[in-house]
Amino acid sequence: MSTRETLRMSWWNVVLAVLSLVAAVVFAVLGRWLAAIVLAAVAVVVVVGAVYARSGRASDLTRLHAAEYVDERDRAIGMRAFAIVGVCALVIAMGAFVAAALLVEADHPMFWVAWAQMVLLTIAWAVANVVAVRTS
Repeated sequence: MSTRETLRMSWWNVVLAVLSLVAAVVFAVLGRWLAAIVLAAVAVVVVVGAVYARSGRASDLTRLHAAEYVDERDRAIGMRAFAIVGVCALVIAMGAFVAAALLVEADHPMFWVAWAQMVLLTIAWAVANVVAVRTS
């Protein structure tokens, strides 16, 4: 029996919910309660949203918001939406890097976080392009 059949949600949402819950526990142990509560709420919203999206009562948009695709049409629309998100992420990362370069010194950790985010997203984009070309 697959994860989808057992939990009535995609593997992606299972990973997202588990990571959010683990992060919530870590922040709770560290005494960072606001972050712990927010991450626990994220885990609950992911699970409830995913299960509802697969219930048969959800609209097309609800299934797309939850990344719970039931057919090829949903998958195609979801892929287009994630492509748009990817472009936005690259632009946002570049903006964060430029802001960090303007506002903090190069030895500040946030400069390097912004730089690493931009570099990693660029690498992910290049790898995704190779995979997309090879599989199409």
